[in-house]
Amino acid sequence: MAAAPGLRAASRKPARIVSVALAAIQGRFHKFVAMNSYDRAPKGHTYENTLVRVRTDAGVEGIGVMGYPRPDADFLTAVKTLIGADPLALYEMREGRIAGRAAAHADVLSRYRHLDGPLFDLIGKLAGKPVWQLLGGPARDRVEVYDGTLYFSDVWFKDRGVEAVVEEAVEARRSGYRGVKLKMGRGSRWMSKPAGLERDIAVIRAVRKAVGPETKILADPNNAFRNDLEGAWRLISETAAERVHWWEEVLPESVGAYTELRARMRKAGIGALIADGENVTSPEQFDPYLFPARLMDVLQMDIRTGGFLDNREMASKAAAAGGEAVPHNWGSQVGLLMGLHLARAVKAVPAAEDDRSTCDVLRAEGYRFSGGCYTVPDTPGLSVRVEEDVYREKCRAVETVVS
Repeated sequence: MAAAPGLRAASRKPARIVSVALAAIQGRFHKFVAMNSYDRAPKGHTYENTLVRVRTDAGVEGIGVMGYPRPDADFLTAVKTLIGADPLALYEMREGRIAGRAAAHADVLSRYRHLDGPLFDLIGKLAGKPVWQLLGGPARDRVEVYDGTLYFSDVWFKDRGVEAVVEEAVEARRSGYRGVKLKMGRGSRWMSKPAGLERDIAVIRAVRKAVGPETKILADPNNAFRNDLEGAWRLISETAAERVHWWEEVLPESVGAYTELRARMRKAGIGALIADGENVTSPEQFDPYLFPARLMDVLQMDIRTGGFLDNREMASKAAAAGGEAVPHNWGSQVGLLMGLHLARAVKAVPAAEDDRSTCDVLRAEGYRFSGGCYTVPDTPGLSVRVEEDVYREKCRAVETVVS
């Protein structure tokens, strides 16, 4: 479908994509990050993303990152089909907003939904709009975030034990975060099952005591209680007094298991939310957990895996069932920015997950963090640019260009 009237900035002539450049970049967490229930080693200080730069003959480029897989031959072939395309014709536009994928490119954009990141950035720049305006909204002026970096520091730093996690929670609170996500499930790999469960309980209790009653505590076992509903229930029930805000990935997705868990929580008067879905690959996979009864309160498809459009659709499904959506994000500064724009635009997305990471190749501009929330800029696109000097030094030699 052609660009809707008024979408293209008045000063812009038609643009065509001339190349797509891909390069590995390294991000850095704000601290050493330990491990979770399935890891075999700590996360460490750094991670890798694949930077995507979609360049046009108008001298405007879109910037983003891929999902978790690295580019392979099939991806390079698929991206080749975008060369020569008008960016504003890649998606269907309605009233100045992106409504869906245009039929001519739907196959590629559906298979590689992470392309929403750089392409929405590019379209925003061409249209003179921030990405959040392309999505909808505004739903809110500022977006709440939580610190998602509190892993098993107590296990890694054995001499400090529980206090290692408490110190991280206190640091997050002092840095302005009003919510912290604690990794659970130490008995899955890193400790014996009984000792791990006792440590999980001790960590939640100690963190609640340290950060006070107003801080949101989110708990995430990363499916550590697979085939152990009773262990999961003991953890949830014995920390009920600590008022955990949500329980995330307590069990692998199962309608039967979540029906039982929901029933137990209601009977016990435990009002914590159930969150799950970071491994879900399409919005419709959430349907059995929403209808006829809502078994998941917070839907969490990954922001890069699902891109903007599928995450927006997920949020619509959540809203229809009386729930909400907070897309998963890990190991990506750009993923945080994507989550912020989605939450700025969509009422059913009340927050974004912050891995507190940065990347020296990228410069995010105009975002302001205070009081546990980000202000999202009105700058066209995602308001992120490439530090060209750093890119030349670290990325140019390993860059792959499709043209």
